[in-house]
Amino acid sequence: MIFRKKASIIIIILIIITAISGCAYEQRKKQNLVAALEFGVTTLDPAYLRLLNEQYLACNLWEGLIRKNVDGSIEPGIAERYDVSEDGLKYTFYLRKGAKWSDGKPVTAGQFEYAWKRALNPSVDSSVVFMMYFLKNGEAYNKNKAKINDVGVKAIDDHTLEVTLEKPAPYFLEILSYHTYYPVRQDIVEKDHASWHRKPYMLVSNGPFYVEMWNYNEEIKTVKNPYYWDKENVKLDSITFLLEKDGNEIWPKYLAGEIDFGYVFADNRNNLMNEITTRKNNVISEVSLSTYYLYFNSRNKPFDNIKVRQAFELALDRKGLVKVRQKAENVATGFVPPGMPDVEPGSDFRLAGGEFMHKEFSIENISKAKILLKEAGYQSMNNFPSIVVLTKDTTGVEFIEKEWEKNLGVDIILNKCKSELFSQKKSEGDYDIVINNWIADFADPINFLGFLASENSFKGILPNEYYLLVEKSNAVADNAQRLILLHEAEKLLLDSYSLIPLFFRKDVYYIKPCVKNYLKTPLAEIYFRNAYIEE
Repeated sequence: MIFRKKASIIIIILIIITAISGCAYEQRKKQNLVAALEFGVTTLDPAYLRLLNEQYLACNLWEGLIRKNVDGSIEPGIAERYDVSEDGLKYTFYLRKGAKWSDGKPVTAGQFEYAWKRALNPSVDSSVVFMMYFLKNGEAYNKNKAKINDVGVKAIDDHTLEVTLEKPAPYFLEILSYHTYYPVRQDIVEKDHASWHRKPYMLVSNGPFYVEMWNYNEEIKTVKNPYYWDKENVKLDSITFLLEKDGNEIWPKYLAGEIDFGYVFADNRNNLMNEITTRKNNVISEVSLSTYYLYFNSRNKPFDNIKVRQAFELALDRKGLVKVRQKAENVATGFVPPGMPDVEPGSDFRLAGGEFMHKEFSIENISKAKILLKEAGYQSMNNFPSIVVLTKDTTGVEFIEKEWEKNLGVDIILNKCKSELFSQKKSEGDYDIVINNWIADFADPINFLGFLASENSFKGILPNEYYLLVEKSNAVADNAQRLILLHEAEKLLLDSYSLIPLFFRKDVYYIKPCVKNYLKTPLAEIYFRNAYIEE
């Protein structure tokens, strides 16, 4: 009897340990993956989505003409093959005849043509429309200088798509895996222009998974697409994306084996660096083509004065900010992060452009900042207004708040908003300072500098000359000249102190060791198409 009791206790302990330390047996058996995301989802319309969470979802729901394989290199997707003209201006794509949507209807070349022209619609405000300017007359149509039929994309028949570029772009095939180049169905969109992209029963997709359930800002459940052309290589039955989740709730669930992937950590980060260094709990830190930055509402006082903007930059210990975040990140010395190519093969845009911002912080910074504020007319900080800082994430933002309050004597009001309200307030200019980040969609400096030039919320904040330089860079065919113009644009931007880069962000996430064959890139992508949970 005593032996049986001991044996029972041992068995119970082993079961508990297995459930906590690995992937729960039922999860392994059923191939159901759970991913926790920090922010919400405002849209899943491929033409206009832009948030990190939305992009994580999109690349698992849709597939473009080209896709990425498990090692991150490109390969044929919906297009089984393609031809490129000798001058690099014309691409002809031949679509797979077996490619279907999640409702069983065929994927056609006409759906790509419709989607791309729709993404360029001049009547719609899109912060990612510049990604479509590679198409001949794409920018001209978007700016009402050309007609829709002038855009360089045409369906020759159901399975042949002809694409003409504005100028040669050696990385164009890489760009085709970006979400604005995904197809959409005209018959679906025109049934409900305003909200088809939020309704699971209308949200058909052509990739490995489709949306089965959407509990707004709580969770989105996706399931395997039975009509996907490459369904034999899709091993997961479902992926549940948990949204708007707090790290204090999610991290314990990950440790308990209830969550497989996430990047939301508990507020107490004292052990984060140790977790990264030791790979304890499989916390992974990877290089990301991403910059955290802040920008000032220079349309209004007090930030319409460059000396005030300079003072706020001087009074912030960005090295201290990086230390607080505990992710082994680097202070940003420019807006474009390292890893973006320059003119020569193997060269780096950041290294070639040099450093614009100070790395070190000293007591002298504070003295200089106070002198600048006095020169701007603020002899006493009692007359300085309270400053509203708009943010989605308070990680490290409290440090910034305390730095400015301590070093300048300024009253800082943090306004942390969920994704949708954050975007609304940003668009309406309801802030003094915005703290945000940008993650590259492809590895070229234009992706950072063009994003700023295309988003309407920056209008009236960034220098007019900045827009002209970016526009000129898009018009020149010579790559060396193009990059010279982009260097000039970045220098002009940072010399204006309209925008202050904070640090080059690292991608820190956790994933259960039993999750195999996923692809996490330095861009805003994580692919679970070939992933599986090892038994």
